[in-house]
Amino acid sequence: MYGRTIIFTLLAPSLWSVIDSVTKPINNQGTSRYLFKSSDNSGFVTELFPSQNEAGKNLEVLKTIQGLKEQAMAKVTVIEGTSA
Repeated sequence: MYGRTIIFTLLAPSLWSVIDSVTKPINNQGTSRYLFKSSDNSGFVTELFPSQNEAGKNLEVLKTIQGLKEQAMAKVTVIEGTSA
């Protein structure tokens, strides 16, 4: 199993619409995605995949949130790893 957590702080709460549009919860074929809201402008996304290879094929959420970082609209931290 391989996991990815994307922690973010948005410049403005209005940017939640961008996050909501790409982080629809999923739970199929060994892949799961969950969105957690910590405050009005911060939260995290946790994604679980059956393998690192499968995680590499599912980058749409990561790319979108990293895009906000590149535009200076969010602070972003990404943590990835395999289960022990």
